[in-house]
Amino acid sequence: APSPTQPCHLQAPPFFPDTLLHNNLHPQQAAATALRILQHLFHTLSTNSSSQHWHAQARNDLLNKLQHHIHHLEQCLPDNATLFKGPRNPLLTVNKYFRDIHLFLRAHNHSACAWDHVRLEA
Repeated sequence: APSPTQPCHLQAPPFFPDTLLHNNLHPQQAAATALRILQHLFHTLSTNSSSQHWHAQARNDLLNKLQHHIHHLEQCLPDNATLFKGPRNPLLTVNKYFRDIHLFLRAHNHSACAWDHVRLEA
């Protein structure tokens, strides 16, 4: 995405949860968590509100690469609902993080500044 032309000072931008960075997940749990992150990222960048702040070809290339990695992870992972039993479900943390991203974008009217923050987080 192009960098904003003016300094960007936003209120309370969401940051990637530390709990996901320092969590000892089983390899299949880590892969499923990565899959969920990529799916959310794909969905977020596929919205019409993102297209005006990204170069079309770069955005399409990124979406294609994300889709490739999503497809690969989906093929590797079993359909196993018991993968995340217990009180610390990283998928819930990922869902909350991306909900916060969407609320952040909406609160800042999907501005170039807000999208730049999301780009840096991605």
